[in-house]
Amino acid sequence: MQLRDDFAKHISELHNPIDRPYTASIDKSLLEKIEDVEHLNKEIHDVNPDYLTFLPAYFWVFYFAIGWIYFSSFMFLIVSTDGLLHLQSYNIPLLVLDVSIALSMFIVFCTPLILLLYHFFRKYPIRTQYYFLKKEQKIAYYYRPLWKFRQSYELKIVDYKDIRPDLHQDPYNRAYTPLNLYVADPETGDITHHLKLEDYRVNPRVQWAFIRTYMESPAENLPIDNKICQAYPIDTSKSLFACSDIVFRKNSLVNNTHSGSDTAIVLVISSLYALGYLFQGNHYQCVKRAILHPDVKKLLTRDGKDNPYPIQPITPEAEKAFQGKNWQVNFRWIFAILINISLFAWAVVAYNS
Repeated sequence: MQLRDDFAKHISELHNPIDRPYTASIDKSLLEKIEDVEHLNKEIHDVNPDYLTFLPAYFWVFYFAIGWIYFSSFMFLIVSTDGLLHLQSYNIPLLVLDVSIALSMFIVFCTPLILLLYHFFRKYPIRTQYYFLKKEQKIAYYYRPLWKFRQSYELKIVDYKDIRPDLHQDPYNRAYTPLNLYVADPETGDITHHLKLEDYRVNPRVQWAFIRTYMESPAENLPIDNKICQAYPIDTSKSLFACSDIVFRKNSLVNNTHSGSDTAIVLVISSLYALGYLFQGNHYQCVKRAILHPDVKKLLTRDGKDNPYPIQPITPEAEKAFQGKNWQVNFRWIFAILINISLFAWAVVAYNS
């Protein structure tokens, strides 16, 4: 089983099943919801005659908030125990005790920072990325249980026609209703695959109609806006900063050319939220691509030419940025990090003065 305890374990336990592939006509009215369709356009990583994939959903805001709560707690404890942590150089036992307490506090309260730095170097993805293979009518993805983070990812390939979509409401968050795709054993009804798209920012019915339109309909039926949808070379990028910039470009805060314009906006925002944006950029950068696996690559014939879907081309500035050679992008993020570090250091000094 690949499922959490709060999800169905048998196909008869699905919460709110919706239309299966090819079993009913696609409700095209769903694709007229402008905000949801625009969101899906921004989330597209690749779309061509062979495969479609989205950027993996990631709750960076939650991580950022929890991380800074930890840092704030750390600073608060330093203040509240100001008299405790004065190093007693003349008393070896007390010196050892003070150092041990300080290290223990840092490890406990700065765990998000430690995990962030660890993730930067390890470059392992957290969210799964799914590839919808139109030509082969299959879905390919890598799977690894969240609690087995040292285990290697295992390639999974399922038939699209066997998918059973379900709108599962999280019992711990009633506002969170993601689209879940299941595959069950035809004889026993036991669920053998669970694909969790986990994008809470879009109507799951619109997301499923979008996927069905790609898999089951001609290219002209898929609502692609070339002013929004751009193919990002994320997981092959050498630049963490260029990947982090995607957050701003997806939200139309800056232009898509990765030029020096709008630097002030990005600088101000990224200085305040550098931890979350860099973590998300790192996640984008290290997404494990099923397309590179030999068993999936042989299913694809995409040569990069004659794409019937109107994807915005990568500009020379953006290509330079993803190679790590765009000095404007690099300077912007380095300066934002320095501002972030300075503010944190100032807070520590101010609280302990």
